[in-house]
Amino acid sequence: MADVEKYVRAATRDNTRLSYRAAVEHFEVQWGGFLPATADSVAIYLADYANSLSVNTLRQRLAGLAAWHLDQGFPDPTKAPHVKKVLKGIAELHPVVQKHAKPIQLDQLTLLINSFDRFIKNGSAKEALQSIRDKALLLIGFWRAFRSDELARLCVEHIQADSGKGMEIFVPRSKGDHSRLGRRYKAPALQQLC
Repeated sequence: MADVEKYVRAATRDNTRLSYRAAVEHFEVQWGGFLPATADSVAIYLADYANSLSVNTLRQRLAGLAAWHLDQGFPDPTKAPHVKKVLKGIAELHPVVQKHAKPIQLDQLTLLINSFDRFIKNGSAKEALQSIRDKALLLIGFWRAFRSDELARLCVEHIQADSGKGMEIFVPRSKGDHSRLGRRYKAPALQQLC
């Protein structure tokens, strides 16, 4: 039984669990809802927060409520047609323009990369190794547009480097890899910022 619990726990990330717990707490404590919830109470909850929370936040809160209901063996009220229509109406009446971060420019990247060189040349052995690692992660992340969690999962044994040609990087798991098979990326050798 311990193995089953271990695998069930591994299926959901810690941050997701925290997010779901916060969603349930928001519904119960801040809004004053009762669990198990009804579709009507969930619809009213959504309507009450339509002006103050983004549609994506409301969707995340619904996911937390859905997970709680399924984990406890109750029917999921968030899947009711009425709830879906309320959420769709909120999205229609409260559209939000997505904010996109500006990409870093090559001259800015060059300055960042060059800042590591002083630690590589003048720092302790530990600082030099950390700077080499950080420089490599920054460049790999930039050229392959990896997310921070993908960079954090990289292992030396997942990278095949071929001098002068580039490298192949295996990312075992990422947000977009729903089948969890991992994905291989190629990174060519470059004249600069490589």
